[in-house]
Amino acid sequence: MNLATPELVRRRRRVWPWVVLGVVVLLGAGAVAADFLVRGWAEGLVAARIAEALEVPDEDAVEVQLGAGSVLLQALAGSVDQVDIRVDDLALGPLTGDLAVAAQGVPLDPASPTRALAIDYRIASAGLSGIADQLSGVPIDEVSIEGSELLASGSISLLGQSFPLGIGLTPAAVDGALGFAPTSVRIGERTVTAAELAADPLWGGIAGPILQQRTVCIADQLPAVFLLTRAEIAQGELHLGLAAAGVALGGPELTVKGDCPA
Repeated sequence: MNLATPELVRRRRRVWPWVVLGVVVLLGAGAVAADFLVRGWAEGLVAARIAEALEVPDEDAVEVQLGAGSVLLQALAGSVDQVDIRVDDLALGPLTGDLAVAAQGVPLDPASPTRALAIDYRIASAGLSGIADQLSGVPIDEVSIEGSELLASGSISLLGQSFPLGIGLTPAAVDGALGFAPTSVRIGERTVTAAELAADPLWGGIAGPILQQRTVCIADQLPAVFLLTRAEIAQGELHLGLAAAGVALGGPELTVKGDCPA
């Protein structure tokens, strides 16, 4: 015999939606907490591997940000769609700049290959002083960025007189190295193109050391799988673009450095 009154039945019916809602809220909170834990674990794993590959002294200097969306759902699929990595004030040989890595298709299994890695290394004028002695056959005192050129400043002597010298250089990726081709020259108050200087009857004879293309190698500072594909000046900085594909964050590829010609 059912002794439940109509009023009691109505109360029970009113309670059930709240019970269901409470369960949904608890499940949602658990999913958020799990996603947070997986995100932190994945960020720590990537930071540790990048710090080791680039020889960053302090792992905390490596900032890692996973892309939008639930990391937990991506983890269940086996990989994270997008990972952005940043290391400020990173020294690579004679250069110092800010490095940003965009990684796509990053597996949570460190032994599995990442689909693609794109690197942008940005160097301001202050980070270029270390390559001053590699930019010309004449002494260079200062390196800065002026417009679309890298400007190597120094002095040159002719007929017993010293003249201020500025060599405008255009960067490019040359066979995996960083190349600098002279495109303009400033002597005193005069500015000419490299071709005009070579043809000048007075300066042309001594212009050889000034007009030679120079290369700077940083391959020995990076994993060999990172290939320099782009070098340009943009927004007042020297930008170097590097790329790699099929690299496992936990594999040996990131621990083997490249070589520079002797």
